[in-house]
Amino acid sequence: FESFVTNQSVEAAPGVAGLRWYEVRRVNGAYSVYQQGTYAPGDGVHRWMGSAAQDKKGNMALGYSVVNGTTVFPGIRYTGRLKNDPLGQMTLGEGVVINGSGVQTTTNSRWGDYTSLNIDPVDDCTFCYVNEYYTAAGQASSAAGWQTRISSFKLPGCF
Repeated sequence: FESFVTNQSVEAAPGVAGLRWYEVRRVNGAYSVYQQGTYAPGDGVHRWMGSAAQDKKGNMALGYSVVNGTTVFPGIRYTGRLKNDPLGQMTLGEGVVINGSGVQTTTNSRWGDYTSLNIDPVDDCTFCYVNEYYTAAGQASSAAGWQTRISSFKLPGCF
């Protein structure tokens, strides 16, 4: 079979954003949704502006923006699942790429539009992730002082 993964931002709970993710498979020329789920741990933290990818083993990862408006500043996190984990679940917990430390003070300014999770073609195991976050230093220097972070990680069992 062939497969691809994708995601979208949804309202996972009243007033809380989460990530709806899908794995679509093509078997004998026919496409169908193999599995899907919503990642929203129920802690009041918004997770959106995501990007999804799969490694050569069929493990899947999601990278995304986080914030809650009080104690979680605009930051970057990720989660994942192994190929043989129960369908429809992100089972590997949540990893932190970087915690934000500042807040945006402008209106009509956005972030995360260019979030991208990709597999390194050298080993087909390393997830390379790019997203934006906010720091107190960036806030002090600009009303829209976003920072960009490039990170990488592997899921267990892929080497």
